[in-house]
Parts: sequence; C-alpha cells; structure tokens
Amino acid sequence: MPSNVLPLLHNLLDEALFSVEDNLGRRTKVTLPGLLARLSLGMPTALTAVQAHQQHPVHAFLVQLGVIALARNDLVRIANDEAEWRALLVQAAKKDGAELEAFTLVVGDLSKPAFLQPPVPERTLENLKHTHDFPSGELDVLITAKNHDVKVNRIARPDAEHWVLALLTLQTMQGVLGAGNYGIARMNSGYGSRPCVAFASDHHASTRFVRDVAAALDARAGLIQNHGFLKHGLGLVWCAPWNGATSLSFADLDPTFIEICRRLRLTAQADGTLVAHRGSSKVARIAAKDARGNTGDVWTPVKRSKDGEAFSMSEAGFKYDYVQDLMFGEWNPGAAGEPRAEPADCLWVGQVLARGQGKTQGYHERWVSVPSKARRLFLQVDDRAKLAQLGKRSKAWVERASTARRNVLKPALLTALQGAPEKLKFDDDRIESYLMRLDSALDDEFFRLLFSHVDDPPEVADEAFERRLVELARTQLESALSSMPIPSARRWRAEAQAARVFFGSARKHFKLAFSPAVAAAAEAGPTSGESL
Repeated sequence: MPSNVLPLLHNLLDEALFSVEDNLGRRTKVTLPGLLARLSLGMPTALTAVQAHQQHPVHAFLVQLGVIALARNDLVRIANDEAEWRALLVQAAKKDGAELEAFTLVVGDLSKPAFLQPPVPERTLENLKHTHDFPSGELDVLITAKNHDVKVNRIARPDAEHWVLALLTLQTMQGVLGAGNYGIARMNSGYGSRPCVAFASDHHASTRFVRDVAAALDARAGLIQNHGFLKHGLGLVWCAPWNGATSLSFADLDPTFIEICRRLRLTAQADGTLVAHRGSSKVARIAAKDARGNTGDVWTPVKRSKDGEAFSMSEAGFKYDYVQDLMFGEWNPGAAGEPRAEPADCLWVGQVLARGQGKTQGYHERWVSVPSKARRLFLQVDDRAKLAQLGKRSKAWVERASTARRNVLKPALLTALQGAPEKLKFDDDRIESYLMRLDSALDDEFFRLLFSHVDDPPEVADEAFERRLVELARTQLESALSSMPIPSARRWRAEAQAARVFFGSARKHFKLAFSPAVAAAAEAGPTSGESL
C-alpha cells in the first residue's frame, strides 16, 4: 500500500464479518446488508458471536438502521435483496454527509467518520488518551471488577466482529462511567438502563426484526410531532464531527436515530490487530437530560406522569410483579411494546442489562406466553375496560402474594425456627431464602393462572389463585421444617405450633382458598405469631 494512502479496513458493507447459523446448524459469515437481507426474508438466523447482554443492542441497532434506510427513501415496504439493502445503507450515509467509511471499522482519515466512530476535528488522537487492546474489557458495558460471572478480556484473539459488537454495545447502551464519560440519551439517568419491552410472535430473530421495523415505521409520524424530531434529521449520529464540547438536540435528529456516547477511534497495528483510542467529553453527545429517557425509543416504556421518565430496571429483574406492572400499570409502551395483530403476537419479552452506579446488576430476560383470549384484550384499542379489569386483578394478586409471604409463611417459619417462643423476633433474617423460594415458585405460575382465568368471574379467578398460593406457601413450610435447624428439645412443639400459625393465618387472609373439606383438614389454632 502506498505510504500516502490512509488505511480503510473492514468495510461492513462488503466484508462478511457477521457469523450466522441457520436452523439446521449450518454456519456462514455475511455482510451487514446480507444480514439485513436474511432477516427481512425471514430466514432462520442466529448471530453466533453475540453474547446474552448484546442481544438487544444488536437487535435494536439493526431495526433502527433498517428503518432509517427505508424512511430516507420513503419506502414503506421492507427491502429483501442484499444489493438493495447495500444501496439503501450507502444512501443513508450520504444523506448524513458520509460515504462508505461510515460503515468501515478502521478509517485512517480522522476527518471522516468510521463505523460508530465520529470524525475527530482535531485530526489527531492526542485527546483520545485511553487505549484498549481487547473489546471485552473496559470497552464493553460489563463491569466485572473481580472477574466474576463474565471474565474481563475473555476473548484472547478478538477479530473484527468482536470489535463491531463491543462498539455497538458501548455506543448505544452505556451510561455514565466517571467524569467526562457521559451516557446515552435513551435512558432515564446516567445510572439507568435501556430495556427491551416488546411483544413478539415467536423467538426467531428474523420475525422480530420484520415486526419491529414495521412498528417503528408506523410510529415515526407521532415521534416527529410529539418529540420535535426532524423527518430527515441526522440518523447515523456518528457521521457528524464531534470535538466533545457540543451536543445535538432532538430537533437535529431523525426519530429513529442511532446514537453514540463516546469519542473513540480504532486503529490497526502492523500485524492487523486493532486498538481502540478513547477520549472523554465535556458534554453528552445528545442534550437530553430533561427528557429523562423519554426519547420515543421503540422498546422503552415511559411513565404516564408529568415527568414521563423512561423505565429503568433494578437488579430484581423481570419478576412477575415488575412484568404485570409493565403490562397493566401506569406505563406507555414503546412502539414495539404495542401488540400487533399480524402476525399474532403471542409472546411478551423483556430484556435488559441492569446498571447501577459504577456497576452492573445482572442481565435479565423474560418471555411470557400470552394466549389468544388474553391477546384479544390487548388488541381492543377502542375498549380497554376488560384489559383494565385484568390489570386490576393482577395488581391485587401481587398484593395477596405479599400478604402470603409476610403474614402467613413468615410467622410460621419464625415460629418453627425459634422453637415456638411466646414472642417472635421478626427481624430474624434466617428464613429469607424460603420466602424468596415462594416468590420464585409463584413467578413460574403467575401469568399462567392470570391468563387462564381471563374470562372467569372475579370470585372464580381469585379462588383459583388463592388456592394455588396457599399450596405453594405450604410446600415451602414443609420444605423448611425438614431442613431448618429447629431446637431439638422443642422440635415437635415448634412444628405443631408452626402449622397452627400457618393455617390460622391462611384462613384469615385467604378465605376463598378453603373449601369446607380443606378447612376441616387444616390445623386450628391461634395466629398470635402473625407479623404486622
């Protein structure tokens, strides 16, 4: 290569970098347009290099990129052909002031963008002082200070695909991480998270891609009107130069903009290995602090309140109480979170890498099956009364589960563990694991019970739930009695009193669970051990 020619390495439009596998286990590599073509054609496609926490970043990026490319050419039908997708992507880059380099991983000319890397106006890497030799270290969003769970720099010989996935996850999912390291606009705080809350017709990546592209295209007009986006604004945010001192506003951006949050450039060493050069910035790339994550993101629910902040997951993950709140509570779903009739959306999906201050709080994923009789309620836009009724029922069930845990199982467990004392010590946390097991057991059955009784009268549905709730709590009590360190001298008295406390409290709080036959078989006794 002549010395005066700056390097251009790993063009995603023409180089097959993405590892895919079909439903027969056949593996190959495809270009970025080739990947979009496979997905839009409905071909079984699994991205084999994508890690669990990268699933949503990759899916979101592909959907947003597809929508931008189609909308820029006023297309309402999805493209299928690889050559057509390539032409659309090139056109999208040109409308943002770039050429093929916008999809090239290494671009030597710092005045031009590279893939997910903005131009450097200074034309020098001196201000990008931090270097990274591995994409799975500090560059990725995972924070694993003690090398637990997922190992730092676990990929000994990263290739271009690993760098693409790490860049994509960093630039579209990262939050605040120290001074000068601002987070993305699409979360409600620097320590929040960007979730995926959506419906789907199946688990296949291609089906979800086609569905969410259609949902995002349908939502564009509303986003322009409600958020002040520009119809043909900047979509590929990395195409615009950034010196770290200026921010973009919504009025500069396309409704489906793909953002970046870090100043970063990749260079290639003599042996072809890549190095990332990262710098800090004085401001966030997109001025969206006041929006609190309410950016019209296709997958992010927004609170129905004056502030309207975006949903952010805690380390608890998608437990049944969180999921029912997202389904029926005071949240406006993103476009992908609205069920669609064709194809039939029979699954609710939640995915997120929860974040905290300087740490991650685990990757969480949940799929909930939604039967046809429940789907009808979600699709009845003009009549949401029945859906609201179902939501009211689910909220009441969550409260009953809390009562079972706090007022039925807990005092019974404490009675046994403490040897049936005259007065229980309710701050004894040795029984917490059994209470958590009750929650876990109920989590497995909550939505099956809720949706199977959609058409039943309240008393029928509530009776079925209370019966099952008491059964699950009793199972945990019996398990605890066989394994807890109960004082041996008082074991028989403690177990008998624990049973009396349990059944007395259960009959008090869950009358529907006890038919005459069940009530006759239950132990009678005082409920003085019940917690307040």
